[in-house]
Amino acid sequence: MKITSTALAIVVLSSTCALAQSPRMLGSNESWSAWKTRESNASACYVFSDAASKKPQHLDHGRVTLFVRLLSRDKAKTEASLQAGYEFAPASIRVEVDGKSFNMIPRGNYAWLRRTEREAEFVRALEKGRVAIIEAKSRRGNKTTYSFSLRGFTAMMRKARQECR
Repeated sequence: MKITSTALAIVVLSSTCALAQSPRMLGSNESWSAWKTRESNASACYVFSDAASKKPQHLDHGRVTLFVRLLSRDKAKTEASLQAGYEFAPASIRVEVDGKSFNMIPRGNYAWLRRTEREAEFVRALEKGRVAIIEAKSRRGNKTTYSFSLRGFTAMMRKARQECR
């Protein structure tokens, strides 16, 4: 009985701590949502969307998500990243937003823009664009393609910027 009570107390306490630091949803529009959280005693906001399509369809891609995090203390005001449910091959990941090309560098199952000085340009392309197409390669050698609808991105970036000035 004592072990059961201790286990129950640990579950309750750990879920309470997790709730205290959980991100708060600011809103959603189409396939994009905006969130706010605390990082190092400062507010941090980000927007994200899951991939609208994943190819080839017979592969298990896991959850594939495109993020843009707003940074208030750094020179770069945003940080774009990609997350997949598998490890990327150590090769450049190509991102195309309505004809504009960008490259991401992978590390494990995450990837970031190769050149941080292009962050603002990337966000502007997402705000003006209709679709982002991402071509990557898994560590196993599978070529993958993801599409992200950009409908709702601008509204959620505006919301995130208002909340995290």
